[in-house]
Amino acid sequence: MLDKKCSSCCSPVKVHRSFPDEKIPVDVNGEKIWTDRGEIMIPIKHIDTVRLRTFDCKKLDQQTGQCQDYENRPDICKNTSCFDEAHPSSIDEQHREFVDEKFITTKK
Repeated sequence: MLDKKCSSCCSPVKVHRSFPDEKIPVDVNGEKIWTDRGEIMIPIKHIDTVRLRTFDCKKLDQQTGQCQDYENRPDICKNTSCFDEAHPSSIDEQHREFVDEKFITTKK
């Protein structure tokens, strides 16, 4: 949600625990742009079923919370959204719920 200047999905990047390493996005030199944080996040709402690997993205400007190469961001980033247009809640309500989600963080 670029208009909300939100970086909740990429600070840190969160993917399912079984996300394969070979799918980690790479830059034009073939270098991975995500660095494994060595931790697992567990959403409190799904404490019994969801485990998320976490990464730092080299393209994220930590000061502004903006992608430094937004136009060329990887497909996984382009296809990530915190809202569903068919959802009965407004986009603002969905966004608020997404950024307010609570996690337990553990080391791998």
